[in-house]
Amino acid sequence: MKTSLSKHQRFWRTFGRVVIFLVLLILAISFLYPLYYMLINSLKSLGEYYVNPFGLPREQLQWQNFITMISQFKILKLFGNSFIISFFTVLGLVVFGTLASYSFAKVNFKGKNGVYLVILTTLFVPAQVTMIPMYISFAKVGLVDNFLGVVIAYWAMFLPETIMLMTANFKSIPNELLEAATIDGCDYIGRLRHVVMPMGWPAISLTIIFFFISSWNDLFTPMVLLKSMDKRTVMVALSSLIGRYTGDPPFQYAGLLMSAIPALAVYAVFQKSIVKGMSMGAIK
Repeated sequence: MKTSLSKHQRFWRTFGRVVIFLVLLILAISFLYPLYYMLINSLKSLGEYYVNPFGLPREQLQWQNFITMISQFKILKLFGNSFIISFFTVLGLVVFGTLASYSFAKVNFKGKNGVYLVILTTLFVPAQVTMIPMYISFAKVGLVDNFLGVVIAYWAMFLPETIMLMTANFKSIPNELLEAATIDGCDYIGRLRHVVMPMGWPAISLTIIFFFISSWNDLFTPMVLLKSMDKRTVMVALSSLIGRYTGDPPFQYAGLLMSAIPALAVYAVFQKSIVKGMSMGAIK
């Protein structure tokens, strides 16, 4: 038997929804406005920018800022450098993080809690503290001015967070499903592939989104470890661009806007996978 809500209850329910909508709208505007500001100003001439930096372009759109960024600044080459580093960073985090987290969440072995605690304590060590000894160690084995050195540095920095995130998610997977997979003939890798990864896909997607964006936007690590100009990442190159072209903000905004596109694309693709992953494992 359905129970009808009173007028008072309906009012407060509607009021709550309106408040939530307004809060989300304000948050969306605050997040999107920087992109809007960069877009409108990247299409302005230098004179128009200084006259009206907050208004829409009224003169001819200056697509030349983007063309110059591609042809002279070689930003697509910089994109390639950043993508190589970010891709292999995320790939390693997903592979090593999934294997380690599954073991911590579902496999019993001696000293498991102690090892997990040691991994978590590394989260409290700032990356800047370890950079000098890491640089010295990398220099001895030829990993300075090498993409692999940056990727390994990111693995060391991001893997503890990845393990913490995935372990918490994998613990929620019912043991009955793993036992059923074992009865069906799945070995360790089979259970990982057919049960753990589908049901843990939300955590894996979060790992891909968060650490791709983190490695893509990072300035400190590649600036320290990469010395050659042709191996610079897009953020390192843009930092030098801002220093050299302080009098040309529209040109700077064009570069900053282009550098944000890959990270936004990764977020747009994998944030949908988070929702899909919540039901994928149960269906399988």
